[in-house]
Amino acid sequence: MQYDLIIGIDPAGIGNNGIVIYSNETNSIVLNKTFKTKTILESKDFYKIYFQITKNKFIDKKILVIVENFFLTSKQLLTNPLATPKIIGALMVLVEDVMNWDYLESEPKNKTKIENYKGNIKLTKHEQDAYKHIQYYLKNHKKILIFDNYLRKL
Repeated sequence: MQYDLIIGIDPAGIGNNGIVIYSNETNSIVLNKTFKTKTILESKDFYKIYFQITKNKFIDKKILVIVENFFLTSKQLLTNPLATPKIIGALMVLVEDVMNWDYLESEPKNKTKIENYKGNIKLTKHEQDAYKHIQYYLKNHKKILIFDNYLRKL
């Protein structure tokens, strides 16, 4: 399935959250933002605002939202380890039930397979992570489309 816009999210819940909106039509980033929040509710409200602006600006566009999944390891020292899973759950509800967009979670290891953005936009670490999930999806989705087209010709 071809999406007009892909939204990549590096969620924190509490702390620095990154969001990148990528246009498949222009092959360019149309928004990149890092915002710092003190509560999960504040984080959810920021995402809801960005989603609503996007929905109003890009009427009738097919949109996919990719959210970096979260795994707590024994080596991580987090002051609020439940904030990220809670915001991921809130994002799933916002995306699927409120915005009626497609939702996908991407594993943290996927971003290590993609190079940093090297264009003329200055991206923060969290925006780089969000962008990498978009690029990982696009890279692997193109392989699937090529294979599907190959099968159709048989």
